[in-house]
Amino acid sequence: MVAPPVSQRARVLTEPCSAQTADGKVPLFWLLGAHGGAGVSTLAWMWSDAADCARMWPAPTANESKLVVLVARETVTGLAAADALLRQHHAALAGGSQVLGLVTVAARPGRRSTVIRRDLTLYGALTDNIWRVRWHEEFIQQPLRVFGRSSEDLGWRDTSVPADIAAVEHEILTLVEQFGSDPAEEEGRSS
Repeated sequence: MVAPPVSQRARVLTEPCSAQTADGKVPLFWLLGAHGGAGVSTLAWMWSDAADCARMWPAPTANESKLVVLVARETVTGLAAADALLRQHHAALAGGSQVLGLVTVAARPGRRSTVIRRDLTLYGALTDNIWRVRWHEEFIQQPLRVFGRSSEDLGWRDTSVPADIAAVEHEILTLVEQFGSDPAEEEGRSS
């Protein structure tokens, strides 16, 4: 795998990320934005088990998840930035992180353009999982705090979390369970 130029790589943290979920918990997985405006803040707000790692690869420790979901806006620039991060990961330049997949966030209502579909096919070969969050006009017109959060582990979902976003979270949490990477459980076992 050809590594991206240094200018296209995300920094790798050397210490644990201090971020927590919107509920103040240790995240089960991290959201790494491929670029500014990807949609990470919105997803971190709505997904109670995720946190924003501030566009840096986390430094997994016994108490911190190594699992990362990349997030990119469905633009040529956004997908190229995601490609660079995927190549960085495949070139073993992303610390001890494990990429679960890529969430793409619609940049406009309606169907993806031919160019975006082509880029997704090309870059998608670098990850096993690609999820899509459709366009949500309501995110443009209302503050984020209006929208709720989902909590799979507590068995509830706020109906103000759009169904497609909740479904993507559910699929990611299924993968997280397969990896068995719950930092809180790991901490409990080591005590």
